[in-house]
Amino acid sequence: MSCQLIVLSQFQDISSIKRYLFPFLKDCTPDPSGTEDAWSSSWDWTVDSQNQDEEEENHNRRKEHETWLQDSIISLSPANDLLAIANEDRIVLLAQKYDPQGSEESLESKLSPVWQGSLRQEEGEQITAVLCLPLASQKKSMQGAPDWTCVIVGFSSGYIRMYTENGTLLLSQLLHEEPVQKLKCKSYEAPRYLGMAEQHEELMILYRKAFLTIDGFSLFQSLRACRNQVARAAASHSESFLQAPPLAYKKWAFQDQDQIFDQCSRGICSPSAFSQMTIASNVKGFYSAVRLSPPATSLYITSGSFPCVGFFYAEEGSMQPILSDVAYAVAHKLKSAFVSAASGLLGFGSESKEKRRPKIEPATTLPLRFGLPDKRRIGESIVLSPNNKYAATTDSYGRVILLDVQRGIGIRMWKGYRDAQVGWVQVKEEKSQCTNPQKMQRLAQFLVIYAPRRGILEVWTAVYGPRVAAFNVCKRCRLICQGYGMMGLNNVTSRDTKTKTFQIALVDTNGFIKTIDVPFHLALR
Repeated sequence: MSCQLIVLSQFQDISSIKRYLFPFLKDCTPDPSGTEDAWSSSWDWTVDSQNQDEEEENHNRRKEHETWLQDSIISLSPANDLLAIANEDRIVLLAQKYDPQGSEESLESKLSPVWQGSLRQEEGEQITAVLCLPLASQKKSMQGAPDWTCVIVGFSSGYIRMYTENGTLLLSQLLHEEPVQKLKCKSYEAPRYLGMAEQHEELMILYRKAFLTIDGFSLFQSLRACRNQVARAAASHSESFLQAPPLAYKKWAFQDQDQIFDQCSRGICSPSAFSQMTIASNVKGFYSAVRLSPPATSLYITSGSFPCVGFFYAEEGSMQPILSDVAYAVAHKLKSAFVSAASGLLGFGSESKEKRRPKIEPATTLPLRFGLPDKRRIGESIVLSPNNKYAATTDSYGRVILLDVQRGIGIRMWKGYRDAQVGWVQVKEEKSQCTNPQKMQRLAQFLVIYAPRRGILEVWTAVYGPRVAAFNVCKRCRLICQGYGMMGLNNVTSRDTKTKTFQIALVDTNGFIKTIDVPFHLALR
């Protein structure tokens, strides 16, 4: 069995989505009614120059039509139940629906729009990041399917707003007064063996000069409470104002790096005793004090400029979640209740509402421990492997660099991949292939590289393995690597729930969404 590129889903009408998100794009098809006969037209140089200008204009229009997918902000749910496409302040939400007009050869269900509209609430506000987050169901009858999917949207004003699949606003909070650059998530993963730390759920928000993490459990409970409140208001046909509780978060400011364009979180890790003494000596010198037990730290890897890759370590317990907004919300409720009671007794009006700008908490500085310094190299993106041991980053030189996360060094480089997009696929060994049934099934890591300028999709074996597959694809595709699953699972529910999620997807301009099926035996080459 070889590596295959399988069609995962399909758009029902991708042209209508393009017209809604990019209304300024004009039709570049030639008009046959406006053409003249070659015998009746005069042979003049001015006509040739006009034709040349028209050809250049049509070429520019065709180029805009082809690049609309790359100019959009796309997020696909790992459960393949919801897709969000946004441009400027408009967004289109698509869900899987049965297609009665489909043939036997086509897919039974296709992605159809369920809601579209503008999410702008302030003047000049635009969408800068989107994340589709499936939430696990508490019912055992769901068989691993998500209960519902939350759409998290980041704006240029700094606001983070969360919506349902139908575009209903659940929660809105201003965390930092800068445009949101990236939205990433980590889902729960149980440890494979003793001594390995479990991976906790968290939502990561990257700004230009700040980085925030929100605990996944508190976010899951807040979203459930907000959705239940919206459902009760819809059932009672009342337009009650939704007062969502503010989120508790941790806010960091990365130091000693000029620009940051992308980041990834390895999670909590504990260094060995030797590594702890080495780090203490390098950071604080010969007279540094070493703790008896190594502290648990969270590792954050950034991609940007000078250095192009940075490694930041944050000790657990060094910073408590920011809860000032929660305290203010409680005090504001007490104040409003007192004022309303006093207005009813004394008779003065209470129509004036207090408009208050949310308080922005300062970030805790996090110094750079080490990195990969290169004055001219600019890191564009970084993607962490599913086993949290490796990371792949792209830069402005057209290189793809494979990093060893634990040692903090580059171990492999691919050249000639300008504007590349990377992703990871983790494959588990089948039970029939296990040499020893008593041992655990092995895992293989495959690096997927999409080169849009060459129109090729490659699959490489990590770390030093060969290229195992290559596919000729369109030059205007988008490679989506989720890197997370459903939120709301723990060490008990994850054992009984068999999640049906995929790891990587390729979206082309023809409306097809494809995924890669890699067999395990290709890693044994």
